[in-house]
Amino acid sequence: MKSSRLQVFVEYLLDNLFDVATIVVAGYLVIRYQIKPLVSPSIDDIANLATWILAVLGLIAVSGLWDRNRRLNRIEKVSEESRDLIQNRISGKVRVSDFFLSERQISDQTFAQANTIYIAGVTLTRTTREYMYILGQRLAAGAYVRIIIADPTKESALHEFALRSMGDTTAEYWRTRLQTVETVIDAIAKTPESKGKLEIGYLPYMPSFGLVITDPNTSHGFCYVELYHHKSAEPNPAFLIRTTEDPHWYQFFLRQYEILWNSCRIEKLPKNAAQTKTN
Repeated sequence: MKSSRLQVFVEYLLDNLFDVATIVVAGYLVIRYQIKPLVSPSIDDIANLATWILAVLGLIAVSGLWDRNRRLNRIEKVSEESRDLIQNRISGKVRVSDFFLSERQISDQTFAQANTIYIAGVTLTRTTREYMYILGQRLAAGAYVRIIIADPTKESALHEFALRSMGDTTAEYWRTRLQTVETVIDAIAKTPESKGKLEIGYLPYMPSFGLVITDPNTSHGFCYVELYHHKSAEPNPAFLIRTTEDPHWYQFFLRQYEILWNSCRIEKLPKNAAQTKTN
């Protein structure tokens, strides 16, 4: 996670605290005795000046100790992290906190150059809204997009999701949300001058996880997996797979997507008048 500007400033101030103090004191002495030079310095003036000089020398010494201590603490911390990482590698154990992502790793850049985009989830309310523009841009560039959501006509699937969800929700509540998402996806498909292809798959059951896959079977393939939980408002655990780093598991989740897709009722978008009338 990137540090904020305030954090960077505080770290810089702590690293250079005594150096800044030394500069301030030395600057004060130069200005003080340049404005009012000691033409005929008394014993007291010389004693005061000597005291200030000793103070500056003391600050320089403390600055060196302070800087060395902070650097050693950083080196120690990095060494401990490296030791733990090596021990985990040697033992074959991986900490869950090292595996799951601490924050969502999908952005417009995820789709910016993709020619094939696969997305799967239950409702995809946030995903379709948040990436509506970039998905439209990729369609305009000729990309192929597949989107899987729960089938709003399947009462059993909607009822199952209502039981798994937090709060007192009903099948009708989720049907309404899915219909709203359908409208958003249809609007994406109607992007002006679209050269690409968008298909929507309606899944008749609840998936175990959500997926975002870009450019499958290429060297820059990307797969984001989001695990669904039960009756909780906490963020979903998620992890990232790249085809060059984990080809086996990348192919596993790609096959999982194809299994979901083959289970779907599929429609090509945008819907024409005949489709709308039939539905």
